[in-house]
Formats: sequence, structure tokens, C-alpha cells
Amino acid sequence: MTSQSYWCTITDPLIRGAGICRENISDESFSNIVKYLFKTIDSQTETTSEQSESDIETLQIDSGLNEQDFTVALKTLAYLVKRSLKFMLKPSNLQADLRTRLELDKTKSNIFVKHWIQATKIILDTLELSNDGRSEESSTSNQLEDVSWKVRAQLSSEPRQKDKLALGQLELKTTKKIINLELNSSELVDFYNQLERIQSELDVLRSKT
Repeated sequence: MTSQSYWCTITDPLIRGAGICRENISDESFSNIVKYLFKTIDSQTETTSEQSESDIETLQIDSGLNEQDFTVALKTLAYLVKRSLKFMLKPSNLQADLRTRLELDKTKSNIFVKHWIQATKIILDTLELSNDGRSEESSTSNQLEDVSWKVRAQLSSEPRQKDKLALGQLELKTTKKIINLELNSSELVDFYNQLERIQSELDVLRSKT
């Protein structure tokens, strides 16, 4: 069986790996593995191969799995972690796919989504950077005051193409400056998805306060 989900391809090996995670790994061990993968995959920090091997060996021992089953489970989760970091996903959609398409139980699905949110909260952290060591007066919040937009067309920059490109122009007026964005259709969709992701993360954080 092979089917394409929005952010990952569902295959029989993937289902098998998810089944091992569901049936043979405790929630605590599952959480430790997922946390480790989110921390180390695409990480900019240098980790020696000896340290990585030691960490993975510890995770295997804690999981109680034999080497073959652990390798299948680890590859499955590594694939899911990598794919989840490449797409703008809603937490609810990610959780639904983990439960319905991969048949993970509710607890493990929640654990995966929790670590995913923690790994991707860099978006919120970046938005919250305001002063960079400046004075208290200059670090006041930069609030959005108004948004305006228009659509225009321009000729393609490619010499052999005379098609017109539709561009959306956004003007974001804040208390400190005016930000102008010019986006094509694909970029506008990506921008919209990113805003939805930020809203979802804000909703999660708000529910915890």
C-alpha cells in the first residue's frame, strides 16, 4: 500500500514502523526518541559520531526493542520528523494524520505534536525579538496598525516568455515603519500558510496559560 498525504507518503514500511511504535514502545520512550530526533535532525550543532551512537544505543535500551525493530521505528520517526519540518502544518491536521493514516494512538500522536510545536516555535521567538540590546524606550512593541493591498501584473523577466505575472502587493503599516511585500501566487499561499501556523501555535500557547 502506498498513498500520498499532504506532507508524507504513507507506505507499508511506514505503517509497520508506526505499528511498532504503537504496540511495543512506552509513551516515555517514544517521547525521548521523538525529542532526540527533533533536536538532532537538521541541527546546526556539531555532534560527534561517537556521541550519536551512544545516544541512539541508550534510546534502544530504554525502548526495550531488539536492534531490528528499533531501527525500523527510528527510521519511521526520523522520516516523520523530517517531513513535518518541511511543511506548514496545522497541529490539528498533523495530529489527525498521525492517528487516522498512521494509526498511532492518541497519546503518542499528542507527544509527537508537542515536540513538533516546541521545535518550530522559532517562528514565534523571531517575531518577539524587538530590542537587540537597545534602550527601553526604543524597544517598545512594534504594533501593526493597518494593512493595505493591491494586485498588479508585470511581464515575466524571462526573455523567451511574454506572459504577465500577477503579483500581490501588501503594505503593512506599523507603529515604527512601513513594510512592503510583493508576492506571486505561490509565495502568497506560503505566506498565508505561515500565518495560519503562527495562529495555531499562539492558540496552543494561549490554552496553556
